[in-house]
Amino acid sequence: MERIARLQWDLYRRHLWAARVISFTRPLLVPALAAYTEWTLSALDGLGLSPRTCAREALALHALVNTAALALAAESEAELETGVTLDRWHRAQRPRTDSLLSPADFPRLAAAPQDAFTDLEALFEYSLTRHLDGFAALLHDRR
Repeated sequence: MERIARLQWDLYRRHLWAARVISFTRPLLVPALAAYTEWTLSALDGLGLSPRTCAREALALHALVNTAALALAAESEAELETGVTLDRWHRAQRPRTDSLLSPADFPRLAAAPQDAFTDLEALFEYSLTRHLDGFAALLHDRR
């Protein structure tokens, strides 16, 4: 499952537009996407999960990667449109951020490091690891 997610992430990083055209509710009915989903489902074979759980796991993993890719695409577009990098944008917003997020009013937000919100690669890694941990716990509980 990790390999599948990483391959999908790499695809989205190379083709930022792709995350917007892949739908869960109205999927593109093309052989390559059907084969990809079949491959994902085959990775779940032999785990004793119901077909419903397998389908939901495949979609949940895809949703995790897709959501991270949408954020990456939006940031790339914002930088292209404005010419302002994310770091530069945050530096420009620092006075407003500091006044809004005072430690007295928002102590946890004020204490969080900025890159916890802006490092999309690290956010993807964290999200994928937590998802896989949860999936492993599901499998463990079933035994």
